[in-house]
Amino acid sequence: MTNRGNDDAYGYGVRIGYMGKITPTVTIGAAYASKMNFEEFSKYKGLFAEQGDFDIPENYNLGVAWQATPAVKLALDYQRINYGKVASVGNPVSNLLVLGQPLGSANGPGFGYSNIDVWKLGTEYKYSQNLTLRAGYSHSDNPISGSDLGEVLFNILAPAVIENHVTLGFTYTLSSGDEVSMAYMHGFKNDVSAARPGAPFGTNVDTIEMYQNSLGIQYSWKM
Repeated sequence: MTNRGNDDAYGYGVRIGYMGKITPTVTIGAAYASKMNFEEFSKYKGLFAEQGDFDIPENYNLGVAWQATPAVKLALDYQRINYGKVASVGNPVSNLLVLGQPLGSANGPGFGYSNIDVWKLGTEYKYSQNLTLRAGYSHSDNPISGSDLGEVLFNILAPAVIENHVTLGFTYTLSSGDEVSMAYMHGFKNDVSAARPGAPFGTNVDTIEMYQNSLGIQYSWKM
């Protein structure tokens, strides 16, 4: 399973959506993305369930935006991500430790991710004709509960335990009409702990934790 190098896979899926105004100041939107079905990663057929299959889970989104004033817009979004419908992501680790299903088999262990709900709140403030400010907050369920045997230990590979994020950003329009945008995101540190499989009760507790920071800068110009 180690030193397998890079691998490629092709996949397909569909995403549909709708956005429209129900009043002059209120806009609603909805979108659905099917599971992205990929061919197997042949180099990792001994790791990922279903002989190296690793699909992107389906998700759907609902949102509403309100132009509270000419300068202030508020937005609320809900998203559902169905990790459990992708074997290599949602299969419990106990499939290996309890059922004896080997890595890479049709019912082999995944990361044990649960389906999650994500709520997002954002605001946009047009400070001036040239400067727009933005801020946002996101809260999601934790897909890694730690309740499944070996789940925390296995997710050292993918410790996606962050639940809360904040974002700040702006767009500045230059006199030429070109735009400079910047966005910052901070994911607050969170952790999950569980006893190591096979260890005596209360000893050898494994803990995974994560926090994230990202900064993006974009320059766009009109042709």
